[in-house]
Amino acid sequence: MRKSIYALCVLWCSLNSFNSRADHPRELVIDPNAKNRLLVVGVPGGLPGIDKDLKMVTEIGTHPAYQFIPTQLWSSQGTVSNVSQNLTRLASETEELGTLFFYFSGHGSGGRIALRDRSMRITEIRAALEKGREALGPMARLVLMFDSCYSGSLLDPVRKVLGPIHEQAESEAFADAVFQEIQSEDRDSAYWKSLFVFASSRANETSNAGSSGSSFTVALKKAFGEVINTQGTLNDWVSKTKVFTKGHHPVERFSPLDVANEKLIP
Repeated sequence: MRKSIYALCVLWCSLNSFNSRADHPRELVIDPNAKNRLLVVGVPGGLPGIDKDLKMVTEIGTHPAYQFIPTQLWSSQGTVSNVSQNLTRLASETEELGTLFFYFSGHGSGGRIALRDRSMRITEIRAALEKGREALGPMARLVLMFDSCYSGSLLDPVRKVLGPIHEQAESEAFADAVFQEIQSEDRDSAYWKSLFVFASSRANETSNAGSSGSSFTVALKKAFGEVINTQGTLNDWVSKTKVFTKGHHPVERFSPLDVANEKLIP
């Protein structure tokens, strides 16, 4: 009898847990009603169309299904100090079920993005995010997108050590390495529960900018519209963006892997 009651209790708890999770849609954001934050940074440095990139990504982020509250840093505002402070602030404002989305467009180099005053390493981005979450625990989702030359190198800090590797394997190597760079050494104190990283180009490629916007971000916006219409997944969004991007090869990573199968918008 006791075993039967115990079994019923376990079943009830399991169903209750499932229903609780079902209350929160899983898409680009975990919960559209949480305090979701978007930081878009554009530092043109002579590149055309960077303002268009920020406009397109802000339009994606402010879709009613997501309810991101956007913050924009443009040109002279895009210093290392400003980016760090805003990442920390927005990370601290993101609720437990919330999503933080960071997007950068501008120049890039090996393992860095070029801000107004100096270059910023991916480890500095991680440190700013960790600082914002240190008293709060992990946020539900972190989304990082980089539209810059050699942005794939942000996902491959050990490229110089490894040397040239087969082109087909490059994206996987870049994507695996990014987690080592942005996660805490102690996973018990991690500052995110799920992650989506998307970079416009491999570590050995330049990223094409134009007066109408950069090739990757124009493709990202076009793919977004098409995948919404077909009720597709995040992986569909990535795949279409890759098809539409001309002149270079975007690379991505999802953690855990099943994030790729979630709907872009339910």
